[in-house]
Amino acid sequence: DWHIANGARMYSAGLWYRPMIYGLPGETVEQAYVREARATRDSAGIVDVSTLGKIAVQGPDAAEFLDRVYTNMFSTLAVGKARYGLMLREDGLAFDDGTTWRLGEQEFLMT
Repeated sequence: DWHIANGARMYSAGLWYRPMIYGLPGETVEQAYVREARATRDSAGIVDVSTLGKIAVQGPDAAEFLDRVYTNMFSTLAVGKARYGLMLREDGLAFDDGTTWRLGEQEFLMT
């Protein structure tokens, strides 16, 4: 596996395994976290989130439904665009977050 050959330490994400860190020889997990975070802040980073679940929300009330369950508006999102969203519990604490793409007037794809 490419990830293992390149120093990845894997973890379970639902039914998938994905890299937690890419450790260097003799490096602790904490040292790898710090090194990777510093590299991302100084340059750029990338993460494979293909293990996240996907949910299709479709129909004439799809946009209104998303407006009601997320803190931001999805009814104003243009077709072909994406937006980050945050869902709160009744007590105001963060419950879930994710990215939503508007694929059509009545069609959204969420992670």
